[in-house]
Amino acid sequence: MQSVGEKRSGFKQVLGMRQVLAIAIAAISPTTSVFLVYGAGLSSAGTGVFWAFVIGACIAISMAFCYAELGAVFPGAGGAYTIVRRALGKPFGFITVLLFLVLGIVISASILVSSATYLNSLLPQVPVNWAALVMMVIVTWFSLERIGAASWVAMAMLIIELAVIFAFIMISFAGAKHPVSFLIHPATVDAHGHSVGIGMSAMLAAVVPALFAFNGYDWPLYFAEETVNAKKALPRAVMIAVLASVATEVLAVASATLAIPNLSAAVKSDAPLTYIAQSTMGHVGATILVIGVVIAMFDTGLSGNLAYARIYLDSARDQSWPSPINRFFSSMNRYNVPKWGFVFLAVGNILLCYFTSLNNLITFTGVIIVVIYLLVAISAIVIRFKHKSADKRFRMPLWPIPPVIAIIGVIVALTQQSNGDLVKTAVIIVVGVIYWFAYLRVKSSRVDSGQAETSSLG
Repeated sequence: MQSVGEKRSGFKQVLGMRQVLAIAIAAISPTTSVFLVYGAGLSSAGTGVFWAFVIGACIAISMAFCYAELGAVFPGAGGAYTIVRRALGKPFGFITVLLFLVLGIVISASILVSSATYLNSLLPQVPVNWAALVMMVIVTWFSLERIGAASWVAMAMLIIELAVIFAFIMISFAGAKHPVSFLIHPATVDAHGHSVGIGMSAMLAAVVPALFAFNGYDWPLYFAEETVNAKKALPRAVMIAVLASVATEVLAVASATLAIPNLSAAVKSDAPLTYIAQSTMGHVGATILVIGVVIAMFDTGLSGNLAYARIYLDSARDQSWPSPINRFFSSMNRYNVPKWGFVFLAVGNILLCYFTSLNNLITFTGVIIVVIYLLVAISAIVIRFKHKSADKRFRMPLWPIPPVIAIIGVIVALTQQSNGDLVKTAVIIVVGVIYWFAYLRVKSSRVDSGQAETSSLG
């Protein structure tokens, strides 16, 4: 017999906790995360990048408590979208899904362009944009297969990348060039190469890239309708994923920073971790590391991609779009996955893979992610008062400290971001508000009027 979720969407419960946990850790990908954002953090915060990751870790763990509790109350393929919609109402829910719509066609491209950039460092004859495009085609092909098969592919690649990042951590610590005080007193270099101290504002500016690095621990929630005993399994998967990623990434950032041979050269380098790896591991070791990074980033692109089409499907089931678009996003293939949602993601990401550069994507996606965090953290507070009798299989400890830490943290971090990224995100929110009042609210009123008229005639 099918469950309610299966009747509604066509999903089948085929995943265990280990599989959704593997998808989550692969989506976070400590290897990908550190190699993707360390350079941006080092350039803005110098050795203070370590403290940016520590601050980001506190926010991430606080957010994970929110996701774990709310995911147990409102399990659904929409994950954060479902949570915000049920907790804060339909307008905020639509703003959330619109942010995810943009995020879905940006984040995979940013990761795959980075993967292709590292591949190009090994094989200069391979064009970066074309390599990223081919990777996106392969990611789409895996995404359209059975979720069980895709999860096993993600798990196999995850084993490889974890071996890579732990080897990097151990070798970097063993080859440390500086004492621990190098981390305690954050510094960077000025235009003349002289060491200068780092202020709090510079470290806070690097918190959003750090949050981008930790992002993905909520991924189990998007497979709620495909997971056996979801209300019990998903909160555990969320918490294990965030703790594993925080521990690994903070250690990786600390070891890399202590192993910097020359701070001035590292800050100026386009790939500071490659520079550090070459100095500690030699050319052959660094080459093996880069191969592992390419595999890890591809795995992240695959695991991350798996969730977005499910979010779009859930929004289509809630009739969030005009009827043709609802049918488009809710269409399932023979493997019970939302086929046209993945095609949409493929087209959007392929265009970005070909026409954009990595630096144009990371900070923008980071801002979108923390705005979604803000909505979820607020939901965690609202839901305690709005649904006091809700069945909570998981209750966060020390409530309301975790959501309060998350709200304060993301607001402070947002104040340090570039005006351009904030304006772009604000435009998305304004478009969502206009769409809600101009279309969805009117549509909802018409449906309610029609139902009331039918009831009166009956």
